[in-house]
Amino acid sequence: MLEKVYQPAEVEARWTAAWKAAGLAHSEAAGDNRLRYCIVIPPPNVTGALHIGHALNNTLQDVLIRYHRLHGRRTCWVPGTDHGGIATQNVMEKQLKAQGKSRHDVGREEFHKLMQAWTRDCKKTIMGQLERLGCLLDMEREAFTMDEVRARSVMHAFQDFASKGLIYRGERMVNWCVRCGTALSDIEVEFEEQRGHLWHFRYPCPDGGEIIVATTRPETMLGDTAVAVHPEDSRYTALVGKRLSHPFLQRELKVVADPYVDPAFGTGAVKVTPAHDPNDFEIWRRHQDEMAGPIRVIDFHGRMTAEAGEAFKTLPRDQARKKVVERLEAEGLLVKTEDYRHSVGVCYRCQQPIEPLVSRQWFMDMKPLAEKALKASEDGRFHLQPATWDEPYRRWLKDIRDWCLSRQIWWGHRIPVWYCRRCNAIPEGPEGIAAWMRDDASKDAKYRVAASKPEKCESCGATDIVQDPDVLDTWFSSALWPLSVFGWPERTKDLEFFYPTSTLVTGYEILYLWVARMQMMGLWFEGKVPFDDCVIHGIVRDKSGKKMSKSLGNVVDPLVMMDKYGTDAFRFSLAAQAYPGRDIPYSEDSLRGPRNFANKLWNSTRFVLMNLEGQGGIVPLEKLDRAQLSLADRWILSEFEAVLAETRAYVAADNLAAAAGALYRFLWDSFCDWYVELAKLERGVTVRSILVHVLTGTLKMLHPFMPFIT
Repeated sequence: MLEKVYQPAEVEARWTAAWKAAGLAHSEAAGDNRLRYCIVIPPPNVTGALHIGHALNNTLQDVLIRYHRLHGRRTCWVPGTDHGGIATQNVMEKQLKAQGKSRHDVGREEFHKLMQAWTRDCKKTIMGQLERLGCLLDMEREAFTMDEVRARSVMHAFQDFASKGLIYRGERMVNWCVRCGTALSDIEVEFEEQRGHLWHFRYPCPDGGEIIVATTRPETMLGDTAVAVHPEDSRYTALVGKRLSHPFLQRELKVVADPYVDPAFGTGAVKVTPAHDPNDFEIWRRHQDEMAGPIRVIDFHGRMTAEAGEAFKTLPRDQARKKVVERLEAEGLLVKTEDYRHSVGVCYRCQQPIEPLVSRQWFMDMKPLAEKALKASEDGRFHLQPATWDEPYRRWLKDIRDWCLSRQIWWGHRIPVWYCRRCNAIPEGPEGIAAWMRDDASKDAKYRVAASKPEKCESCGATDIVQDPDVLDTWFSSALWPLSVFGWPERTKDLEFFYPTSTLVTGYEILYLWVARMQMMGLWFEGKVPFDDCVIHGIVRDKSGKKMSKSLGNVVDPLVMMDKYGTDAFRFSLAAQAYPGRDIPYSEDSLRGPRNFANKLWNSTRFVLMNLEGQGGIVPLEKLDRAQLSLADRWILSEFEAVLAETRAYVAADNLAAAAGALYRFLWDSFCDWYVELAKLERGVTVRSILVHVLTGTLKMLHPFMPFIT
């Protein structure tokens, strides 16, 4: 007999141990692979404990794994973690800063040792939390994006792309995070609406007249090389081709006509700073014969360079902005200042403003890969749920830009490119090559792509060979995840059996960062989509719709909620709100209903078991005389068959929230509040048999959502 009161902690500990002892999550590449059902976990970064977003994501995956296992499929759920690149390095650098140190103080080798120790501890924490959540992960398959097997995958992929000319080193406008000290890809830049100002100021013409321009970043005027107007803007027709005087520097700016300019914005004239704005860079590329090239006036540390002039050099960019505005006003050149709300690009990790800079980096031409992914989406080999994401996904693939692969950090897969110090005249020391990489001297560098250090230079025979100091974008190894977890590029039994996988469950915020790139990599290397079904869930927000963050004090800790309300109630509270693509408003109030539901389930099961004691057992449903069933009996059996069909249809459509809701309503409203109450008045064999049949079937269907209590 069940205890009178449901005690989640005791039940959860008992079943966790039982599942582990039984090897319930174990998977093998054996049998009919048409019956397999495989998911690879979106690997959480090793930055610390899991948050509520991870709890949502893994609850939904576990529901699918348990559901398909319940229906006879050979399930495999691969666990693992991601090294996390910038995000994880930032965690360690904060710890060093608390000790009054930087990574440069400890050196690259020692820093890596610290990172590896942190990673080992973090992986244990994460896997323990997933077990606490009830996840049926095959822990024997645990992978890490920087372990030996995954490193081989990364090296193979890089060498393949490089050999086909898709990876190249070039100088382009990049998104530079001054705080993290690295370049970022376009989709690693988030945009925030911020209050700012729009400053209008004059550029005088030497022969009289002026042009008034407007800018949100007056400090960049120190790097202006032109002013652009629209070719059909009659206000400026006579000025096109004329030269303007820079008021602070010995520099002339040419007036050029370019269709990019919006005549209706500001004054219709745009200052052009090719070194610090991607649109201005493109204007320069179209008018190279008419105007000076990019002049970098902000360096990689966010300070003004010598090119900005004696009065401004070495100033932080914010201070330079203030000083430029003061000087414009003092010289009578400032026309007006307006309050202005605009979209500002920030680093997706530290939220600091991005500085567009022309920099020499490693890039990858993504068009040949994107074409394959686009075709797979258009011909139905790959589906997004909800389907409303299909069109934005295809549009992104059609407009794809080259991927900036290199990151100026230490934690990650080191770029497998090697330079001869003699042939390239690289200065000595670790800082020597880093400085050389950014210098014009490295523009025509001779290099060799290799997984390990070459013994000597192929050109001069020297043995002083140095590796590129940069690391790959962390999403490069993540993009190979559905392949690498099964040992690719080796033709392993696991790869042949489990690839392609069945389903991916992930958030919409990494659709382009991760999902699209996995599709491209899988199709490029294996000719198959890595998963044909991708379930997109939303973000867990606070009850007022704000993003959860420690600074706002609105974070819900999964461990605290599981301890207080039970893991099943916590899981159900997430799954029941996880309609595809929709954000979830969430607070502790969200758990009270599911906790009461668990208690209702427990109490109704106690009633059914008590009803069986000393009553002579039950009869299989198929042996009951259907003609003798009461109206209530026929009604509950009809309702039960309907909810089974409804639940299966919802799961098939990847709508787990609707499935959870259907089961909740049936158990609470139809079974507990009606049939169980009626059964208290009639305790014959027919009622007992129907109680057991319906309750057992409902427990089975609820099991994927609430595995412990069921």
